[in-house]
Amino acid sequence: MTERHDRPGAASAMRGLDPLVSLAMGVHSGPGVYALLLGAGMSRDVGVPTGWGIVTDLVRRAAVARGADEELAAADPESWWARHGDGGPLGYSALLEALGDTPAARHKLLRGYFEPGDEDRQHGLKQPGAAHRAVARLVARGWVRVVLTTNFDRLVEQALEAEGVQPQVVHGPPGLLGMTPLAHARATVVKLHGDLNDLEARNTERELERYPDAWAGLVDQVLDEYGLIVCGWSAEWDHALVSCFQRRATRRYPVFWCARRGPTGRAAELVARHGAVVIRGLTAKQLFPGLLARVEALERLAEPAPARELSVARLKRALPDPVRRIELHELVDAEAMRVVERLSDGGRYRPGEQAGEAGTTYRERLDRCRRDCDTLLHLLSVGAFHDEEGAHTRVWVRALQRLLNVRRGGGDEQAGDAPHLYPALLALAAAGTAAVLAGRDELLGRLLLEPVLAHPAAPRPGSRRTAAEPEPAVLALRTGDVLGGGERVNAYLNAPYPPSLVQAAHSTWLRAQVRDVLAEPAADSDHAISDAFDAFEYLTALLQADLSQPPATEGEFTLADRWDAEGRLRVATRVQARFAENWPMLRSGAFGADVQRAHTAAAVVDVQCAQRRTEAAGREPSP
Repeated sequence: MTERHDRPGAASAMRGLDPLVSLAMGVHSGPGVYALLLGAGMSRDVGVPTGWGIVTDLVRRAAVARGADEELAAADPESWWARHGDGGPLGYSALLEALGDTPAARHKLLRGYFEPGDEDRQHGLKQPGAAHRAVARLVARGWVRVVLTTNFDRLVEQALEAEGVQPQVVHGPPGLLGMTPLAHARATVVKLHGDLNDLEARNTERELERYPDAWAGLVDQVLDEYGLIVCGWSAEWDHALVSCFQRRATRRYPVFWCARRGPTGRAAELVARHGAVVIRGLTAKQLFPGLLARVEALERLAEPAPARELSVARLKRALPDPVRRIELHELVDAEAMRVVERLSDGGRYRPGEQAGEAGTTYRERLDRCRRDCDTLLHLLSVGAFHDEEGAHTRVWVRALQRLLNVRRGGGDEQAGDAPHLYPALLALAAAGTAAVLAGRDELLGRLLLEPVLAHPAAPRPGSRRTAAEPEPAVLALRTGDVLGGGERVNAYLNAPYPPSLVQAAHSTWLRAQVRDVLAEPAADSDHAISDAFDAFEYLTALLQADLSQPPATEGEFTLADRWDAEGRLRVATRVQARFAENWPMLRSGAFGADVQRAHTAAAVVDVQCAQRRTEAAGREPSP
């Protein structure tokens, strides 16, 4: 049997919680159970006027047309209408009937209030806003399937289309013929008063007095079979819709009624009649994004993380298919958020000793961190390699940005403490090296430059940035800064490394951590992985030098096999052969899009690599 919430105790029990929490739990536990009823307040935040806003403006325009004082009419439209109108009280309905005696005439009169002009578009007005986009997201994820709206605008439909959802739109009784049943349609938008281009749109009080029987039957069905979330509807003018509410003596599911200052008038009567739970203090642009965030949080809690192999298989299926764009974005975003949530768990990575942390403990922390982001690293590596057209570049960049946004805390207090930025370093290495393997230098440049650390440490001497400026990933994720030095290096490598070889030690560790992640893009070739990783580290050093930071040169560039018989660094020769005016990496903004700056940076890095090689001569570690 269907649970009923019309008992007196049901609503009061729910009021013990934040009503938005109760609503989110209901929406999450019953996908498709709740329908939306959206009124004029839904679109107010994006510049679409309410009924009274239209009344005020129409009175002002009518006054101007009569040669009256525009400011007087705008300041006191009711007094002006009492003297110059039809003798009745001023209202949306009465004014429209007086100014347009047919639906077609009223349609032309109202059109400009709902469709954006050039200036509106420049300011983002009369276009889908945060509330519309959140509603579209709820529909796209299957949590909401039915939307009733009294609005003429098409903002909900536009937001749905942007999410890849093509809704079934019904805006009058003729549309009921052949309509897919509500329970079987992915998404249905019912435009109770008609569409903007519908000459039969219902505007006046007379037109809103009574619905045709079939139309009223559809509304009755929704009110009977669905829970309801009401937002932006005053219930003052829509007599037929109010009548539908009044006919329902009981309800199967609860009604949640959002009213910023609380419901009044007829709305208050309907709230009392149905025992509705009132959500106060929120506008539409606060309600729906807040609801979406809570439902998505519950979803992440309820769903176990998918197996790595399954996630990678889903990614491969979605990559070439534009229709599955949203699925791909959700897959990567959800996995990135899972990693962020683990990183935010202070106890998970808390060191065993606050001062002088034991090497074994530090190694264990690094290993746990690597395991926690394993699936994400595979997704980024495979995605960066196979996204040949670059259609999803912003997904890979956004995932790295999420990891950079994780703040230090929870016992992670020492400079260079691994759990703070280590996953971001791994992600950059995995995606960046995969981009090199795919020959996608522009993507590599964007990965290095677009994600930023908002609160970096003080800038190094000679840096072009100030302390207050965000730091791009290429500077924020210097391997030595993230992994630390001293005894820690020997601890996590299980072998002593002299100070002159610390840079090589960092590189040896990092490439070992991402080797299995790069196995598929590199066709399981250790030689291909090594060459690509060298190129990734060399290009990283070039950008650091270009940004007036001492280049890290933390690759295995001191090792003898990285140099040819003529004393040239092999990776430098390979990379510099790509330097040209049309080098794709320049399109990412790297080197200020100036190839000469790349040559200058290469000269600096090559000299430093040669010096480091000389210092380390004869002191290389055993394999």
